[in-house]
Amino acid sequence: MKMLMLFAALCGVAMAVPFDSAAYMGESAPMGLVDELTTLGFTKLVELIEMAGLKETLNTGGPYTVFAPTNEAIAMLGPVNLNNMTVLVNLLKSHVIEGKVMSTMIKDNMMAPTLMKSVPMRINMVTWWQTTTIGANGAEITLFDKMAKNGVIHGIEKVIYPIPYGNMMEAMEMIPGLSFTLELIKMAGLDSTLAGEGPFTIFAPQNIAWMKVPEMNITALKANKTLLAEILSYHVAPGAFYSTVIRPGTLITTVQGQKVLFNPKMCKKEGILYMYMNEATVALADQSVNNGVMWLMDDVFAKPMVF
Repeated sequence: MKMLMLFAALCGVAMAVPFDSAAYMGESAPMGLVDELTTLGFTKLVELIEMAGLKETLNTGGPYTVFAPTNEAIAMLGPVNLNNMTVLVNLLKSHVIEGKVMSTMIKDNMMAPTLMKSVPMRINMVTWWQTTTIGANGAEITLFDKMAKNGVIHGIEKVIYPIPYGNMMEAMEMIPGLSFTLELIKMAGLDSTLAGEGPFTIFAPQNIAWMKVPEMNITALKANKTLLAEILSYHVAPGAFYSTVIRPGTLITTVQGQKVLFNPKMCKKEGILYMYMNEATVALADQSVNNGVMWLMDDVFAKPMVF
């Protein structure tokens, strides 16, 4: 009887001791997001997080989803004043969305709330030759679903910037070099479309691009609103298309319903790397607005191959 009671007592003790499956399997327990970022090698991002005073928030709060730029991406960071604490904090917060979003939960043109509250992140998907590319504000996601105890980490190949306030028309109004394109858009009656919900992508010719077009052709376009709308429609497509997700041979349906072949390529001239889209020089790509993506072009698209 005493032996039975002793056995029962030992069982009770054993049941009271928590079972650490990670320790039993020789695995480390899950870490907070910042510690996991360090383990994964995102050390430059961790340095910025610590500079901004966000380590405790991201290590213990949440759950959050972090889109982590590589060390190489941060080293190539553009003209951003990281000594300005407000700029740095907002930049980092734009890489973090609220909640745990696994890759299986991502949908095309998904707008996810970031820690910047009113400034979302756009996540889009493009399938090309049975391969799907997923991007966050134009940065291709190259590493998926790395778990931490308070969220998940996805790796991206460049630093992303917050989506600014304002729609496509409002954004173009603020760029002097697009004044002639704006004039033509309004003449063609496309302004209400581009101010709408979207998303849209515009390959907007700058004023310098129209200067390359013979004046008699410009006059003819202004006199023929149908032709003008057709030419402009080659430059506007429903959907959010970033350079990271457009591959050679991509078919994009325009706002007029035509399937247009897009062929991006990179060429080097005098040691400088240029991007071309349908033989037109890209001056600036991947500019996010709240209803789409803007590209600034140094050439007007010739009539493309339509399918």
